[in-house]
Amino acid sequence: MHPLEGGSEAGDGQASESRDRDMLVDIVSVQTRDGITLHGSHRGARTGVVSALPIDVLVMHHGVAGNFYGSDLFDDLSDLVVADGCAVIRANNRGHDLASWAVDAVGRTRSGAAYEIMADSLHDWDAWIGFAADLGYERIGVLGHSLGATKTICYFGNRGDERVRLAVALSPPRLSYSAFLRSPDGAEFSRYVETARKRIETGDRNALIDAALPMPFLGSAATYYDKYGPEERVNMLKHLPNVKLPLLAMHGTTEAATELAMRGVPEELMRLADEIPNFHYAVVPEADHFYTGLRPKAWSIVRDWLMSQS
Repeated sequence: MHPLEGGSEAGDGQASESRDRDMLVDIVSVQTRDGITLHGSHRGARTGVVSALPIDVLVMHHGVAGNFYGSDLFDDLSDLVVADGCAVIRANNRGHDLASWAVDAVGRTRSGAAYEIMADSLHDWDAWIGFAADLGYERIGVLGHSLGATKTICYFGNRGDERVRLAVALSPPRLSYSAFLRSPDGAEFSRYVETARKRIETGDRNALIDAALPMPFLGSAATYYDKYGPEERVNMLKHLPNVKLPLLAMHGTTEAATELAMRGVPEELMRLADEIPNFHYAVVPEADHFYTGLRPKAWSIVRDWLMSQS
């Protein structure tokens, strides 16, 4: 379909744009198939509002080093979603915060953005979708922002999940070794990748890599190589054609012009939107990565697309 044109993650630093911050939420938790406990919040739809949306709940996933409670973007989007008669689940994934301890079946393990392996996030998406289904929601939508958007595409590109009606990917970065290598700083970037590879080969996969490219990074060698290595395991453009459910992706024009991981991505996604019937792409003029000052506009585009899926 043709593109629609219109209208650190935790504590994104922007002033809240919503009109009503009075709310009650339940603090909830899930356990993944590999034994990791993740926390989140559940907020019911606004009382008395009859929703025309094709979903009853929207499961929202943060980006790198974010968490379920710290994003002003998700504060504002949650208010807008709830006002339209749809419940919201804001979910931690194992990439929450920079670093944390997780307890699984074999004991404590390092977790957080510095230590996550992207393929493991499939368990996180599965667990939160299962939680929504266990609450009785039958029309489930999933939304991810930033790295959470890329993970959302990877999840649905690798798993058919009949519990979910549709998905939204806000500002997914393209994690592509070949694209980064072609940038003016490609030689320096390749040295970081080689350093990470050597650390892994010597058995020191948790050695810290302090890298400036392709974006500021402080984390394990294994995590750096998993995201940016030549295998391109999490290049969203490889997974997106395998997504079978209705999918909307969106970027702001400002971020696309300034962020290395976004450069050239709108053009690629516009091409895919012409080729893949269930995929739609939208751009928000003048919007940055957090849609500052344009969150109601961004939601209106998402809402219009949701209504088109009814």
